[in-house]
Amino acid sequence: MGGPGHSHVAAVRGVDLGRATAGVAAQSAVRGLDPTPQIPCGNGIRDARGARGGAGVLKQTPTRFVRWVVTAVVVGTLAIATTATVAALYHRFQHNRLINSDDYKAKYGKWEVVTLPKDIDANIIHSIVLPTGKVLLIAGSGNDHHNSDKGIYNSLIFDPETRTAKRIDTPVDLFCSDHAYLADGTILIAGGTGSYEVLPENLTHAGGYMTIRNEDPDHPGVVPKGTTFTGKDSGKVYRSDRDITVPPAAKDPVTYKVSATDRNVYVSADATGTDGVWDHNDHYMIGGLSFAAQQNLYGFAPEMALKKKEYQGIDASYLFNPWTETYEAVGNMNYARWYPTLTRLADGKVMVTSGLDGSGRILDGQTEIYDPATRAWVERDDLRRILPTYPAVFQTASPDLLFFSGPTTGWGPAEEHRDPGLWNLADNSFQPLPGIRDPNMLETGSSTWLGPVQDQRLLVVGGGGVGDSDLSTGRIDIVDLKAAQPRFEPLAVLPQGTRYPNLVPLPSGDVFITNGAHDYRGRGSSDILAAFLLDQQGGLHPMADPTVGRDYHSTAVLLPSGQIMTEGSNPLFADKKNTLPGKFERRIEIYTPPYLYKPDGGTVARPVITGGPTEIRRGENFEYTVGSTLAEVPAAADIKYMRLIAPAAITHVTDTNEKVIDLPVTRTDSGLSVAVPDNSAIAPSGYYMLFAVDAAGVPGVAKWVHLG
Repeated sequence: MGGPGHSHVAAVRGVDLGRATAGVAAQSAVRGLDPTPQIPCGNGIRDARGARGGAGVLKQTPTRFVRWVVTAVVVGTLAIATTATVAALYHRFQHNRLINSDDYKAKYGKWEVVTLPKDIDANIIHSIVLPTGKVLLIAGSGNDHHNSDKGIYNSLIFDPETRTAKRIDTPVDLFCSDHAYLADGTILIAGGTGSYEVLPENLTHAGGYMTIRNEDPDHPGVVPKGTTFTGKDSGKVYRSDRDITVPPAAKDPVTYKVSATDRNVYVSADATGTDGVWDHNDHYMIGGLSFAAQQNLYGFAPEMALKKKEYQGIDASYLFNPWTETYEAVGNMNYARWYPTLTRLADGKVMVTSGLDGSGRILDGQTEIYDPATRAWVERDDLRRILPTYPAVFQTASPDLLFFSGPTTGWGPAEEHRDPGLWNLADNSFQPLPGIRDPNMLETGSSTWLGPVQDQRLLVVGGGGVGDSDLSTGRIDIVDLKAAQPRFEPLAVLPQGTRYPNLVPLPSGDVFITNGAHDYRGRGSSDILAAFLLDQQGGLHPMADPTVGRDYHSTAVLLPSGQIMTEGSNPLFADKKNTLPGKFERRIEIYTPPYLYKPDGGTVARPVITGGPTEIRRGENFEYTVGSTLAEVPAAADIKYMRLIAPAAITHVTDTNEKVIDLPVTRTDSGLSVAVPDNSAIAPSGYYMLFAVDAAGVPGVAKWVHLG
């Protein structure tokens, strides 16, 4: 679809073919060149008059008529090609003149491409805005199994002000992890990639997931990489592909009943090909253990086959420090996870849900909670909930109530566990909510709050069928979680079905929508070069078209400047016929919204927070003074909103912790008094961007504040 960047371009004028032809001949004459074209012939090159370089001479000379025909054809071809080139250049000139005009930018905004040096750029899959104003861009292995095999993992620190980046050390493969801010401004990053998928045609050894069971309540089961598992029935030998530790069995202190603990690991046969296949359940003895230990620690598996080996997760967790720009290891999760979701809870802890485990199987609903005080994860067996990977799980205004809005990415049952609904942590109950359109097309959709989070209105935008389906939807639905009987209602519709839309909440409370593709991973060159502003009444307004198409593995974030930055894209193919492998998009694009332009090209007056605290607390009032970038504009009297925005930490079009928090404003003799909500489910402790927004909807540059 063409957005305003295309629809407003004037029609290209026709070019006189005769003038173009004469122009070619004239240019040749001016340069002192013979305009007669050359034609390949045998061992040499002959021109249209019959002369030939190289050995030998032509036996016959073309007639004058033949020479004229050949000359006319070649010159005509050159004229047509030149005409097409001139037309394309003229169209590009007109287009660039339009999109760079002051009036256009004031209506639609402007995109700018940023290309990093080759020795710095990377396959960006995770984007996290830091309290320093910089952006952490994580690639990990970057969806490149060669990097994974070599242990090459990348992270960049990008400075939007200088448009420069630097590479920093990355300890493990954080590709396909997830992340959430903690109260002290560090970012918790959990999960990642243990190994890549292997398709059946590339497998040389049969394998599958092995469940290791530990019945010993006193000791963990430590199983190093390469440990043998010998089938009791088959006699076949398999080896684990990674280290794994199975926690001790649980023991009831009253009844002394022991409950075994299980963990999965992928194993591969020693034998090659079909010799390693075993299509029955079997129990397995673990090598390197004493006979007594083998009674408490053993394996079992349903089959060993030459089937696809799935991506495998890791159990690692790290804290990223924005000020030192370093990763620090903290306690491992109880389960390896690939494609998990981290949700900040009202008490400052973080919940992790879903993901593929260390064997490539989707987790069976195991939920864990990270406590920043202990830097450790605790499994919550009372909160088991099976969800597809990267589930959109949000903290609502009620501390014990989460909301799964429906969008997911990639793995999980095709029909079960996909209904949106309210998840009550007090009793682990789940209440599905009705009304969403195209419920079979929630995968690769996106979700965020519309307006201030106090309104509790949550969007679901776009999506497609499960897996590599070619189905997609442009649905934009909304649910009001404050309603007595919440249900989804239609709000708007995108012009075409859109997978992988990125949603960026703005200081005004509106949402910017960009990126996406009509088909799975952009098949058929289906990237959508369009962007929209969704207002809080459901109006969908076209913005300037981005230059770069972005689908799978794309991200978009709000910068403190009020601009929007987009990164990444991982198309499956590079051509419309789906014959050439796709190439990862490494260019960055920065969008300046129309609120930062004036139709006459003049300077936009922006609010400036000139005074006030950088440390605030829930349930209290704080005073700020606000000026203007133009001294003659009285900004304080014109301020409409003071808003906190949680910095983005996004991957796979999923960021369930980003939100806009309204701070009600009261004018005082000395400035503006703002009221901070007292609900930690609405406003959890941490670092926020504080924006002042004037009556025209223009935000100032954000001031970083810490909410204690």
